[in-house]
This record gives sequence, structure tokens and C-alpha cells, in this order.
Amino acid sequence: MGEWNKTNLSNYIEVINGFAFKSKNFLDEQIDNSLPIIKIKNVANGDVNLNSVQYHEYDTSLSKYLIENGDILIALTGNHPQALTQVVGQTSRYKLRDKALLNQRVAKIIAKDNLSHDFLYYFLKDEWTHEYLANQSSGSANQANISKRDIEALPILLPPLKEQTTIAEVLSFLDDKIDLLHRQNKTLEELAQTLFRQWFIEEAKDEWEESIGNTSIQIIDGDRGKNYPKSTEFFSNEYCLFLNAKNVTSQGFDFSVCNFITKEKDELLRSGKLKRNDIILTTRGTVGNLAFYDNLIEYENIRINSGMVIFRSEDISPIYLYTLMKSQYFTDSIIEQTSGSAQPQLPIRDIKNIKIIIPPKDIVDKFSMEVNPMYEKINHNKKQIKTLENMRDTLLPKLMSGEVRVKL
Repeated sequence: MGEWNKTNLSNYIEVINGFAFKSKNFLDEQIDNSLPIIKIKNVANGDVNLNSVQYHEYDTSLSKYLIENGDILIALTGNHPQALTQVVGQTSRYKLRDKALLNQRVAKIIAKDNLSHDFLYYFLKDEWTHEYLANQSSGSANQANISKRDIEALPILLPPLKEQTTIAEVLSFLDDKIDLLHRQNKTLEELAQTLFRQWFIEEAKDEWEESIGNTSIQIIDGDRGKNYPKSTEFFSNEYCLFLNAKNVTSQGFDFSVCNFITKEKDELLRSGKLKRNDIILTTRGTVGNLAFYDNLIEYENIRINSGMVIFRSEDISPIYLYTLMKSQYFTDSIIEQTSGSAQPQLPIRDIKNIKIIIPPKDIVDKFSMEVNPMYEKINHNKKQIKTLENMRDTLLPKLMSGEVRVKL
């Protein structure tokens, strides 16, 4: 195997900064000849997302700022590494088929000769690289910035091109398996929703619909009193996980950044502690995100914050209730009850007015038996995803540093 070269990225990459689009030209809906604009918020930890995306009409003068499938994007602005919001230097890959446009403060990085595109991606995903860039950033802790020059100056231990390619293939194999399992889960969730729609929307009976407040479902708020934790009472590892807004996403739980409180603090709080099979709904800011606290979740002690509520029922199947709350039927009901424009919110008094479908128990149980294997498969896939992610995250820094070498 050849020698690894200590160098920097300047001679191996091209960095293209995004365009300063004028907000007055943004479109909230896509029209002919318009493309989504990828902003800082869309360069998430993982792959690029199109959450709350806006659009802009395209013409050839913007060709430099086109984003295509496989492109590497990096956030040039963000908070310090301990913050809950977007972190400066986060790298993502664009995996969507349709093209998009690159907004300012996001950059596209292109590999030149003698640098594998995929190897570059994994190098930028390495935690060491991320921390290095964060430490090079200028500005305040709440508004840190990196530049094209900072990226070009990144030191790198560069193996020969053939070894770069093999390293990237090892990591890509794991990522491809993870992507496949995610796609399987999406298909299974869609199938559960199709069955729900057939059973309880298309074949529903009028007497099955009633307000949540008239059912056996408990709506449990978090403790908002004098013992609500202050910022100084949060820790990176303690007895009880105290959920923040970033932990309950449109895709369920995300534990990438967590706050914990001590056992003593936990015992002072009166309400808002989770039990297995509880469903969490966000009710302030981003309203309507759901998470299911099943046996797969590793944390035994979890509390909600003041921007979410717990749904709990002793006699309604949690699988049925979760599938119901994931449905478009329930989402539309939430939208109708949500108030506020600057800070959308869904108070408990309005949640109680939401109409839901509660069929007889024998029908609910039959439906639950039908979809339960789907959720079991989803949970099995989630465990596999976790294992593969841990394997990838362990291997990545060792492969990037040369501690572990691949056979050519």
C-alpha cells in the first residue's frame, strides 16, 4: 500500500458558495421552472431535507448554484457545537433526484483530481473534521461562521486514490444498508396508513367519531411550575432525559443532542413523566410532531418539556392510537385547532375538541393484530440501523486516520 500524504484540501477541492437570493422572490409553492432552495436549516445532520422549503424560479444565470444528486453540502453558519440548533460545519449529501438551488451560507464542495468524491464526503463527516472547523470559526458562539478559506485550509492525511476509493466503498456499503432499512420502514408505515384509511376512513361509521375529551385518553402536560428546570440544571448525562424541541421530530425521536436532569430534580416535578407506550405530541412552535415511547427506546426515565403533551390510554391499543395520530385525518384536525402565527400552539383545551375515530374494541384489536407485525419489523429494522450506524461511526475515524487499513 502507498504512503499517505500530509497536506490540506486547497489543491484538491473547489468550494462554491451559495447565492444571496432575495426573499421577496421566494415562492411558498413549486411552480413550473422553479426549484427548491437549500438553506442552512435544510443541511441537517445526515442527508439534506426539504422541510419547510421555499422555491425560486430558475434561469441559466443560476447554473453555478445548481445542486444535483450526490453533491456534498456544508453549513457555513451555525451555533457552537453544544447548541441545539444547526451547527457550523455540518456536512450533508444531497440524495434527491430533482435538482435544487444553493442559498447563501451553504457551500457545495467538489472533489478535483486525485481526491475521491466519496472519500471527501466521509472525511468531512468525521467528527475530528467537524470539531476542527468549529474551532476555526469566527463570530459569536450563537452565530459562528466558517469561510471557503477555512475549508480549503483543512489538514488531511490523504491516502493514494485507490485506497481512498476502497475506504469510501466500505463506509458506503454501511450507509446503503442503513438507507435500505429506512426505505423499508417508510414502506411499512405507509402500508399501515393504507390499512387505517381503508378500515376507519372509507368504511367508518358515524358513531365511531367523538371528541378526544370524551374518550378514555389522558392528555398529560409537563410540569410548568416553580421547579421547571433552569438552563443551569441541565447536564449532558444524568438520571432523567428532559426532552427538548429537537428530540421530537417529524420522523419520531432524535436523541443526537440531549439534556438530562438529576434524580433529585426529577422527583420535584409533578407531571410529564413518560410510561412505555405513551405517545408524545409537540404543541408549540412546530406543532404536530409525534414520537412513540415503545420498548425500543433505551432511556428508562424521560420527561416532556412545556412544548409537548403525552397521550396515554389504558384501554385503547397504543398501536391503533399511534397509527391514528400518524394519519392525515388526525394531521388535518391538528391544523384546524392550531392557533397563533408567530408562535403556533395547540393548547390542551383545543386538543380535547379534536374529533377522532374510536371503533368498538374488537375491531381495534383486530386492526392492531393486522399491523402489529409491520411495527415489529420496523422496530427490528431500527435496531439494525442503530447497530450499523454505531459500526460506521466507529470505523469512520479509524479509516480516516489510517489506524485501520483496508486491503486493496
